[in-house]
Amino acid sequence: MQAYMGWWILAAVLVGIELTSGTFYLLVYGIAAAAAGVAAWFGAGTVAQLLTAAVIAVAGTLALRRWRRSTEHPEASVQDMDIGQAVRVESWQAGRGQVIYRGALWDAEAESAGVDGARPLVIRAVRGNTLILGNAFQQEEKN
Repeated sequence: MQAYMGWWILAAVLVGIELTSGTFYLLVYGIAAAAAGVAAWFGAGTVAQLLTAAVIAVAGTLALRRWRRSTEHPEASVQDMDIGQAVRVESWQAGRGQVIYRGALWDAEAESAGVDGARPLVIRAVRGNTLILGNAFQQEEKN
């Protein structure tokens, strides 16, 4: 079997597996294998084929990581939507408690020692599955 056929079969297998995973990494490696197959078809030596595959695989992986970093973090936008929303206090003692928000019971902490659980509380931040709360008009009172 010719070297280019081996590269193209490897490329087809990698792209086929990629269709079941959805990560795009195997697609990058499949493209790298196909490019090495093209290099072999043009008569490049084994070292040139391997270098072609390696360079394209590394460049594609780096580009894919950069793209994924720029498009990830959907939880940040969801958490940003929670900031400023009012909650209903279920229990509150010494700056900690449980509140009802979006129909569920959440653990909550006060953002500072001056938070009064008897007054209306709003979400100031989300840390894991704990809501950080402050009084609804606390910022306006400081100004």
